[in-house]
Amino acid sequence: MISFKDDNPVKENERVCKCISFLFPDCFKLSICPKSRKLVVPLQCSLNMLEGDTGCSVWPSSLFLSELILSYPHIFSGKSCFEVGSGVGLVGICLAHVKASKVILSDGDLSTLANMKLNLEKNRLNTETNLPEPSIENQNVVKCIHLPWESASEKELQNFMPEIILGADVIYDPSCLPHLVKVLAILLNKKKSYIENREGSIPNSFPGDSKVNDAHDLDASSFHAQRINTSEVKGIINNAVDLVSRADPVAYIASVIRNADTFDRFLALADQADLRIKDLTSTLRPFDLLPYMKSYDRSSIRLFTVT
Repeated sequence: MISFKDDNPVKENERVCKCISFLFPDCFKLSICPKSRKLVVPLQCSLNMLEGDTGCSVWPSSLFLSELILSYPHIFSGKSCFEVGSGVGLVGICLAHVKASKVILSDGDLSTLANMKLNLEKNRLNTETNLPEPSIENQNVVKCIHLPWESASEKELQNFMPEIILGADVIYDPSCLPHLVKVLAILLNKKKSYIENREGSIPNSFPGDSKVNDAHDLDASSFHAQRINTSEVKGIINNAVDLVSRADPVAYIASVIRNADTFDRFLALADQADLRIKDLTSTLRPFDLLPYMKSYDRSSIRLFTVT
């Protein structure tokens, strides 16, 4: 961690450069693994976790999603990916590393967006900001957009039509949840408008699932922390594609449930919007690529899919 010297007297706005080193185990044989068996991601971030409406700090769920992407690159490689609330840009950098066909990062805070763009450049990624939707042939190009959830329009969101939506620690503010659910519903529904979908539609289901957990089946107290070692993950990775592969868009949401009422409110709003939520925490678990990071409690993070 390197501190930046500046003339800003406000200590809360102090920025540091953190180098996140993902360490790949010997059993990891996929092509994305560097010869050094280490992927180092430099990030400029804030010591104040709430600066930029939480966006300028490295949060646990963004570390978890990054591990997930690097552990299961075949899920994200060649896919169009859109992240809501992208923060420092760590998830987007990992998506570019596994060669997602398109990476679109969004945030509602302009200072966070500027910091994110700087981080992408630090990691040798070219950025495009608030430009018309391009055909991204160069996988080193990442598109950054300013997207406040409360003002996002259906027409604006339907221009993106991603295959995979990602979100890390986005379930934290009850007042933002209706807007977040609206954004997810529009991005996930490629066949009908959000308004038409709310008037009546058949919910999507996972292939092979006769019954999918919905918001009525889930509550914050029902999730139990589980950990897995490298050898166990090795057995899961072979059928990961069968587990999550689907024709329709899917969202992966990683979250620490800090407030049960807030999480239950999210579930209720998702149910009203005909979204189906499934807990994959115990099924799709990433490699522990950050074994040295003792303050990072992976067991507290839940992984959900939203369809």
